[in-house]
Amino acid sequence: MKTSNWITSLILFAISNGGAVVSAFISSQHVRKQPRAIFSPSTSQLKVATASPQITQADLASLSEEGYVVINNFLPRDLVDDLRDDILSLRKDGAFKEAKIGQDSTNELNTNIRIAETCFLGRNRPELLKLGENSIRDRSGGLYDILDNLCDSLSDLSMKDSATPLDRSLNELLYAFYPEGGFYRRHRDAIPNSASVLRKYSLLLYLNRDSWSPEKDAGQLRMHLDGGGDECPPGVQPNYIDVDPLGGTLVLFKSEAIPHEVIDTMSERFALVGWFNRPVSASDIATLGEGGNLIQVGMMAVALALVTVGVTTILGQ
Repeated sequence: MKTSNWITSLILFAISNGGAVVSAFISSQHVRKQPRAIFSPSTSQLKVATASPQITQADLASLSEEGYVVINNFLPRDLVDDLRDDILSLRKDGAFKEAKIGQDSTNELNTNIRIAETCFLGRNRPELLKLGENSIRDRSGGLYDILDNLCDSLSDLSMKDSATPLDRSLNELLYAFYPEGGFYRRHRDAIPNSASVLRKYSLLLYLNRDSWSPEKDAGQLRMHLDGGGDECPPGVQPNYIDVDPLGGTLVLFKSEAIPHEVIDTMSERFALVGWFNRPVSASDIATLGEGGNLIQVGMMAVALALVTVGVTTILGQ
């Protein structure tokens, strides 16, 4: 059997055996455009979230046209507080680990680029279930249900924009905790020739306390709009939007289009981070196979096959 056929068979086998990978999120609020342009939230963005948060058609249109959308008060305050308490409980139980950077086999700890802790999430993860089976994540109407509804809306948008649906079983999800002095330098979520090309939309959902101060606590999300990758292109003026990580704010953006970073924090910073992924295609397998890096392809297959691994684990996000 040719190598490419073998790889394809492996991926299809993984998918057919119910490969579920994790889901993910992050979040933010107040936005300031550089230089000195002030972001003015739309009426839909200023609405107070209900018990079952929903994204509007206007928000989806902004995401499609601008490449990103910021939705203030997507989550109600009581749910923000419950999810932050969930993070604190999981940290106390040792579920968080130092966050790494890099793609696939280059995944490593680098505190010059990132200082943060993460905890991978997802339904039926054994290491989380043993800590409790009725968390705010799992219960009816809880976090996972909210994210599934959001995924369905984004899948409809993806079909409209590119005729490609999202695959809910491949969603990635994690909690991100930044200590005082934490940061994450400029980076991209979807890197060509790696398993991260499956990422279609990135999600950030902020879970900070109600008293968070942009000036005192900092930790803004900075989305770069200069057309570059991990760096601003030579000769191009910096062009970015800063989003204050106020509790309840949801940020969505196209994973391959928006380089971003977390500005140094002056207080503990809490967020949900996630990626909504498209299905694996034959061209994905072929592209990785042509590069001769069968390890990458094999890792993608494992990620698809095992709920306890996930694309997120491989990518170190």
